[in-house]
Amino acid sequence: MSKPQHEYLEWFYNRNIWKGVYYRGVRTLKLPLDMWNYQEVIFENDVQWVLETGTRHGGSALYFADLFAASAREGQVISIDIEHTDLHPLAAAHPKLSLIAGDSGSPDIVDVIRQLIPENRTGALLLMLDSDHVASHVLRELNVLVPLLRQGDYLIVEDTIINGHPVRPEFGPGPLEALEQYLSENPGRLIHDAARETKFGCTQAYRGYYRISARS
Repeated sequence: MSKPQHEYLEWFYNRNIWKGVYYRGVRTLKLPLDMWNYQEVIFENDVQWVLETGTRHGGSALYFADLFAASAREGQVISIDIEHTDLHPLAAAHPKLSLIAGDSGSPDIVDVIRQLIPENRTGALLLMLDSDHVASHVLRELNVLVPLLRQGDYLIVEDTIINGHPVRPEFGPGPLEALEQYLSENPGRLIHDAARETKFGCTQAYRGYYRISARS
């Protein structure tokens, strides 16, 4: 990461600007550059399904659901969180959004997901990890959810910038450390999409954009 990228992310994050980012009046807690990148991923890869962990207010889920509705995608946006008490009514009512309450790193959640996403689905699936950022939880998510993916699908792991990459150095092992462990234990399964990640100069998903290899 270059010094200007580093400095911009520190400015954006440490001043809590990300906490005031909204889509249709619903908080997203995202970097706007990432939001634009995500919609390009959806259209360039024929993504027909989104599986998101970490719903919170539902801003990103609503954003994806609107994209799906506008482009007549066959699938759904599926968003998982322990609970949905903070969910905005706009997101909760969207016909293209399905909600799951539960632990996104639990093997039991896979059975619920399989009920919503057909095994013979057409088009790609975008898996977005943005729930509990502790490394042990993100690693559990990777271990239970990546096996649902196949060649042509896409994975984005968010908030890899914490634990000093470059923000919140006090956090401790987080998403980036979980990714590094997963990649070392599963060589060749994920293909880093550096060109997509760096297209707009910086991202909160640093080293977090991946295509799925044929062997997944």
